[in-house]
Formats: sequence, structure tokens, C-alpha cells
Amino acid sequence: MNTEDEFRQDPSEELAKRIAFLINGYIRNTLTVPEHHELDEWVSSSMKNQQLFEELTDPDNIKKWINWNNRLSSKAALDRIKSRMEFRQAPKVLQKRRIWFYSTIAAAVICSIFFLEYWFQKPAFERPPINVSNHDLPPGGYHAVLTLANGMNILLDTVKSGKIGANNDLQITKDNVELKYAILEKMNSVIAMDELNTPPGGEFQVRLSDGTKVWLNASSTLKYPEQFSDSIRKVELSGEAYFEVAKDATHPFILSAGNNNVRVLGTHFNVNNYADNQETIVTLAEGSVKLNGSVILSPGEEGSIDHSGKIKTGTADLESALAWKDGQFIFKMTPLEQVMKQVSHWYNARIFYQDNISDHFNARIPRDVPVSKLLHLLEATNQVHFKIEDKTITVMR
Repeated sequence: MNTEDEFRQDPSEELAKRIAFLINGYIRNTLTVPEHHELDEWVSSSMKNQQLFEELTDPDNIKKWINWNNRLSSKAALDRIKSRMEFRQAPKVLQKRRIWFYSTIAAAVICSIFFLEYWFQKPAFERPPINVSNHDLPPGGYHAVLTLANGMNILLDTVKSGKIGANNDLQITKDNVELKYAILEKMNSVIAMDELNTPPGGEFQVRLSDGTKVWLNASSTLKYPEQFSDSIRKVELSGEAYFEVAKDATHPFILSAGNNNVRVLGTHFNVNNYADNQETIVTLAEGSVKLNGSVILSPGEEGSIDHSGKIKTGTADLESALAWKDGQFIFKMTPLEQVMKQVSHWYNARIFYQDNISDHFNARIPRDVPVSKLLHLLEATNQVHFKIEDKTITVMR
């Protein structure tokens, strides 16, 4: 059931009622396995669907709506809920259809939630457990440590925007999210190497002295010269980063990632080289790259290099691979283990598997939400559940 396509064609009352039925079933814990899959597909098909699902199934919101029902008439309560559900900023004609569609779902769900009041009044041991922990983990942010060639460490979180280092050859400036290197004079004969480290739950950007821009994901390290040599531009990466390499035909750009290297002249690409991966993955968005001096990728292709150096190529899912750079998680039939690796890096969490779960998941969610929001969406499938204690997330059936 492709609910997003159906919505574009005809956001019918039947479809709205069907989604309301599924959300009610989720709240009441009465959905069948096929119904869970149907709801999961609808939730993951758009951000607006996810927002509505989040609000309607949040236990705190349910309790608030029941309290409103005790103070207001049913009609007044419904009008208030519907007004909160109206998504703005849509085109004129589509806006009215979207508002009607989502409001219809919300109203239908809220009506039945009012009848759940007795459910909340039962003793806790008589109710099915709601898997919500008092603990939560905040999302990552712009955190990094710059280690200069002289060994000085600079915690970038604590440094104000402006100049943070300068000599006769080079000037380094910082704003909230980016370092920028600018050459003032011709470089010395000795090449000074700097290092940018992001912790778990951190990300940062750097514009190198040649104009190349790098987005560094969480738990990553980029080592690079303050000024490149006259013959070659070479950097080293551990973790994940997205590169927009400045074009310079006379000075090839070489990225070293473990035992592998990526050679380019000017291009945009992503490299995932985390230590907990079984392979290094290079995803090409624009231009051309050569892997380990042998395999050339074209835009839209992906190359994976295993520990033995064997290279496999195929069509890349650019949207998913580059989502982190644009502030999103995008999962498309992604194995749970891969999902939780991203969770671990971004939320600085330890992952413990109580059960072996081989399911695949679909979801789109911003990276600036607490981890509970992401886990809540995954739990909507009824294939997995989570418990958060301190910085440990337990994965279970």
C-alpha cells in the first residue's frame, strides 16, 4: 500500500479512516502483523506522517487530551486538536486538502482516545506496558577538538567565532560550525599537519587551504596539512566525512582511509570508514573518483572495499548516504544493526542486543530530536522495542 501516492491522487475519507484505525490499533496494542507493516509504511512515507504519528501516540499527549476531555465538551476538544494538527506552509489548493486529510485522521484518533480514559485509570499492573523510559539521550551537535601541529588542543565548543590561530603563512578562523584556513604567504618547507576530531555526538565542518570543504560526522578524525604541497593534496580520514573537493587539475586530491585511498581532481563524495564497519564505503555524488588506483566510480555509484581490498560497485542511494550531512536520518529497508550504529555514533550511546533481530526498517527523522523520538518510530513496527538506561540502549523483541 503506497499511501503517499494515494494521498497525492485522492486523499479520500476512506484512507484517512484507515490510518486512524491503524493508529488506534497501535495505541490499543491490537494490530496484526500485516497491519503493523501497513502502518509502518504510511509513517515512513513522509515527515508530516511521522509528525502526526508522534503527536498522536505520545503517552504524555494522550493523558493531556484525556484531561482536556474532562474540562471541555467533546466538540470543543476536537476543534482544539484539529487546529493543532493543521500543517501550514502548503500550496493553496494542496494546503486545504492536506489540512483536511491530517485533521480527519487526528479527529478520528482523538475521539477514540477519549474512550481510553478507563484504560489509564486501571492500576498499572493491569495495563499493557508503555515502553517509555524516564531517561533519554539528547542529539549530537557541533562539537570538535582541533589539534594544531604544535600539539595545542583547542576545544572548539568553547572558542568564540573569529581568529583562533595565525602566523606569517596562515590564518585560521572559526564560526559556529566551520573552521576556515586561508593562506597569507607562500608556505614554509616544513609541512605542518593539523587534526580535527569530532567526539561521539559531534560534527563539524572545515574549509581547507585549497578551498576544499569537508563535513565531518560524529566519532571521526580528519588529518590534513595547514598548506598543501606543490605537487599533491593529501588528507587522512577515520570515520565518516563528505568532501567537496576544489578543482585543481595540476594537484590531485588523495584521501587515505585506512589501507584504502580515493584519488580525485575535483568532485563531491562521501566516505564511511568507521572502525565498526566491515568495509569502507565511498559514495559519489558528482565528478569522478578512483579507488585504490584501479576502480573508477561515476556519479550515483557506490564502491565498497572490504578488509582484503576487494572492491564491489553498484548504484548508490544518495539520499540515504548523504542524509546525515543534511541533518536527517533516512532508512530504507535498512538492517537494524546499521540503524543502531548510526544511533550509537550520533547519540553517544552503547548498544546492547538482548535479542537477535534481523528486521529491516524504513524511517525519515531529523537528527536534532532526542533518541526517544527515533526509537518510538522504530517501535511502531512492533518488531523491536528499546530500553534506555544512562547511555545504554537495550534492543529487544
